[in-house]
Amino acid sequence: MFSKERLLKDIGKCQPFSGIDPEELAEKLAALVEIGKTDKGGVTRFPYTDEEKKAKHLFKNWMEEVGLQVREDAVGNIFGRLEGEEPDLPVVLTGSHLDSVPNGGAFDGPLGCLSSLFAIKSIIDNGQSIKRSIELVVFVDEEGSRFKNGIFGSRVMMGEVEVSELTDFQDENGEVLYDTMKNSGYDPDKLDSAHRPSNDIYAFLEVHIEQGKKLETEQKNIGVVSGIAGPAIILFTFIGQTDHAGNTPMESRKDTVAAAAEFILEVEKAPRKFSKTAVATVGKMHVYPNGTNVIAGKTEIVLDARDVDEQAREEMLVYLKETAEKIAKSRQLTVEIQDGLKISPVIIPDKIKTIISNAAEVSRLTTMSLPSGAAHDAMTLGKYVPSGMIFVPSLNGKSHSPEEWTSLPDCVNGVQVLKESLTVLANE
Repeated sequence: MFSKERLLKDIGKCQPFSGIDPEELAEKLAALVEIGKTDKGGVTRFPYTDEEKKAKHLFKNWMEEVGLQVREDAVGNIFGRLEGEEPDLPVVLTGSHLDSVPNGGAFDGPLGCLSSLFAIKSIIDNGQSIKRSIELVVFVDEEGSRFKNGIFGSRVMMGEVEVSELTDFQDENGEVLYDTMKNSGYDPDKLDSAHRPSNDIYAFLEVHIEQGKKLETEQKNIGVVSGIAGPAIILFTFIGQTDHAGNTPMESRKDTVAAAAEFILEVEKAPRKFSKTAVATVGKMHVYPNGTNVIAGKTEIVLDARDVDEQAREEMLVYLKETAEKIAKSRQLTVEIQDGLKISPVIIPDKIKTIISNAAEVSRLTTMSLPSGAAHDAMTLGKYVPSGMIFVPSLNGKSHSPEEWTSLPDCVNGVQVLKESLTVLANE
């Protein structure tokens, strides 16, 4: 569970990087945690709420104190610009998000925003010259926790969202995204004004907690992300026959729960057949009629399959669809398969990976290459402009919970590598 005291406990282990104040970083992270803090020790900060408004107001003040030119677009993305010597050149963009999942952690999103702020502040304080302007961006609604419409701000910026879509999304209280944006003082009808041409952006970098255990297990300081896995969501509906649990012989049953269970075990085995980086999960299931003494005549399960290798992912999906059909046939059932969301993975350019690796090396930090299984705003940007991610360790791999934790030395290391990377990109 987060506390500033716990974070500062390791301040003596922080490397003395020029222009980076670990205590100030801890204080600002703690200040953000207080906005939306829950009685369970986590953070709930949804988009277009008072909590998010307070957090963004505080962050805008911090950007202004550093000396950045601050603006906010029509949907709520905020930007802070450090002017370069050649302001007409495409900018180097860096940032993350401030919204959270319900009762989430302190680091997912905010650490990325603060890393960008402190990296830019260090460049200013050290008097480093830059040719290209650097812009810090805080994207709105990355998590999608309120309107189930994640990576929203970055998709708007890259022109992937139409005004007509804004009425399709509602929160659990029935509030429509379009109306909520208007009531919050934004102008969803001017969505186009928030669109940014890709040729205006030279590169994008994002610092993020790993949300896994690889860096911690390998005892490495920095993760150089090789690619961001693209998710594919598929709904499988096994259809059999509803019967009484007591009076139906075992050999006569058309039990869809048993079929779903057999399929789920195959889902667990499948990724290893196709790729070292593939994963597949069934985390959502509906049983009908869901009675204790009833053999279920219909069972729905939702598959989440991901990989950085799109071909391997597609081959795995074909295999799983065929497996579901074979299981259904062997049990005298039918299965309906409905494709849902499918996003292509993003491969990080070699040039960006090299810049990040070199930045870590000159900072005397150890690195390892690893993929990101989770989606990030860098996934959206990476479709249009060279983009990269810098991972820092997560204690026990915990994320999206109050147990989420990254030590202060690891936070500072992320800032340092980002600063060196931004400096190289801004002077190309």
